[in-house]
Amino acid sequence: MNSQQKILELRNIIQGQLTPLITNDYIFLDLPYFPNIGDTLIWQGTIDFLKTLPYKCLYSSSIENYKKPKINKETIILLMGGGNFTDLWYRHQIFRKEILQSFPLNKIVQLPQSIYFKDENILKEDAKIFAQHTNVTLCLRDNKSLDIANQYFPNSKNILIPDMAFYIDLSKWLKYIKPIKNKILFLDRKDSEKNYNQSYKIIPKEAEVRDWPTMEKISQVLTVFSQFQQKLTRVDNICSSNLNNFFTNIMYQKYFRKHFIRSGISFLSSYSYIYTTRLHVGILSVLLNKEFSFFDNSYGKNKSFYDAWLHDVNIIKFIK
Repeated sequence: MNSQQKILELRNIIQGQLTPLITNDYIFLDLPYFPNIGDTLIWQGTIDFLKTLPYKCLYSSSIENYKKPKINKETIILLMGGGNFTDLWYRHQIFRKEILQSFPLNKIVQLPQSIYFKDENILKEDAKIFAQHTNVTLCLRDNKSLDIANQYFPNSKNILIPDMAFYIDLSKWLKYIKPIKNKILFLDRKDSEKNYNQSYKIIPKEAEVRDWPTMEKISQVLTVFSQFQQKLTRVDNICSSNLNNFFTNIMYQKYFRKHFIRSGISFLSSYSYIYTTRLHVGILSVLLNKEFSFFDNSYGKNKSFYDAWLHDVNIIKFIK
């Protein structure tokens, strides 16, 4: 199957599975206000999908900018998808539990996630809180995560759905694609998900070893804005205002989201071949129809996603 056929297939699955779940106006929480291009691709794909629905977004925020909104019990709560339903990035899980306990009467839809816990005791404790809510839907990106959800979250409605980045309307971003140069990329993650047991001998010595450019070097605009945020916080503390949240929401939703995606597309598109340990480098490569070799992360997330959705795509080689 070629990449365009796969994209259409996965978009149809997303539309068919998610559309019946979102039947009213909604709030959209846990937005990625940080320079990870992968999470930003998920965010953009979710926005593009939500635009196909006849409902309004009443409120949206990141964890850091969250202020409990006043909503009625018919309002649906959407939680950002990704790979943070885990004890590796636990602040997101703490936030989910806060939302479940704050809105016991609202329908909560967790958009497509991978589940992984190093500590089963933490998983069991989290499951107890989820079990107290009567209207939770967990969307899972792979069968392994779905099995965990069915075992530990049996009171939730658990559904297998692809990553939301596949719903990006790429036609809006084609102008940022760069001409292909004769160079090879090894984009390797450097965080707690890096697989140190993997052999990378297959990668040519001349390959450029990089991470997402937004994670290697903070842009000048982001640096200046961070300094501006500190000043706004001081003003908020003195005046009991909400200026920091207001301007942070505007900057991430109107500027940084688009900036990060442009950066990712321009960066990947210029390479003739890609090796990667990052899931969304693989997903963006499919969207751009670029051949690549795919390595697993530390706990099998990439392999599980590949097995569920990408094993039949002719531009991908998974390295075991």
